[in-house]
Amino acid sequence: MGERQNLKDLDSGTVANVGIILLVAVLAIKELESIIQPLIIAILLFLLIRPAAQWIEDRPIMQKYAHPLMPYGVLVVILFVVLWVASQLLYSNLTAFTEEVPALTDQLNDKLAWIEEFEIRGYSFDVSGVTALISLDTINNYLTGFVGSLASFTASAVTVLIFLLFIILEAETLPRRLKAAYPEDVERIEAVASSSGEGINTYVVTRATVAFGQALVAGFVLWWLGIPGWFMWASITFMMDFIPYVGALISLIPPIFLGFIVLSPTWAIGLILILVLNQQAWGAIVEPQLAGQRLDMSPIVLLLLVAFWGWAWGVMGMVLGVPLAVIMKIALESDPRTRPIALMLSRDPSQQSDGN
Repeated sequence: MGERQNLKDLDSGTVANVGIILLVAVLAIKELESIIQPLIIAILLFLLIRPAAQWIEDRPIMQKYAHPLMPYGVLVVILFVVLWVASQLLYSNLTAFTEEVPALTDQLNDKLAWIEEFEIRGYSFDVSGVTALISLDTINNYLTGFVGSLASFTASAVTVLIFLLFIILEAETLPRRLKAAYPEDVERIEAVASSSGEGINTYVVTRATVAFGQALVAGFVLWWLGIPGWFMWASITFMMDFIPYVGALISLIPPIFLGFIVLSPTWAIGLILILVLNQQAWGAIVEPQLAGQRLDMSPIVLLLLVAFWGWAWGVMGMVLGVPLAVIMKIALESDPRTRPIALMLSRDPSQQSDGN
């Protein structure tokens, strides 16, 4: 176990350096979004596809006949084709839903009028507060913003691809250059890169499994009940589940509201129960607070980081927030001067203290 550090012994120079780095990083993240966001996405994509590419590269037939970069090329093409098809489907669904908004508005007005006329022992319901809080225009604006974030990513896909290609090429020679330039630090740098890749892959694979299962069940239920834009809501459920703790619950609000419009009261209540139970079941079985436990990150830290990235880059930033938190925490753990900060970010710092 390493020597314990006290707050009074903390080097003021280290604190000042960290503060300056954070200030510069925040300014760069906000002002250079068009450059930094594609670069970060490219780095995360590289860390995500690298294990699969290395597995393919190790196959005997690939070693004998294929170029070492071919597995990366195949995976990159497949990834971008999937993203392009998904963006096109979402855009077509958004267009179809927008065309249904006038008819849905008439149904909503009829439903609200029926509720206002309904009385229980002389007591009637005032629904003006509900319509002020959420409406079809609100949902349409929410959809436009969400799909717009994906569309902006698709528009910057060329930039991401260029960054990704150069990162793949650099990965072949960078270790040798690091070893020559910083022989004493190369092991620590390689350990940070390896741990970051493993942490991100663990998070993405587990979270994607949970999100896909939840979205699949939700999409089937919405399709079966005839909810407008069911594929779009299922896709949004999948994407929002990457936002820890609150994303999946927020994604349930629009389809529940639409269920209130197009379904009878009994089926609308049933829809609420099914969607909520679906979300809770996946969370309880596979990932009860997965991001905080598996990645050893404090839940409040994750929420604050997600809020920051949401402020900086919108929905795309909220999705990227957790993988970036993984890299940040692993980098802080690698240096004895910043390890106390990593312990403060941990959910269970005793494990790291014992390991150090």
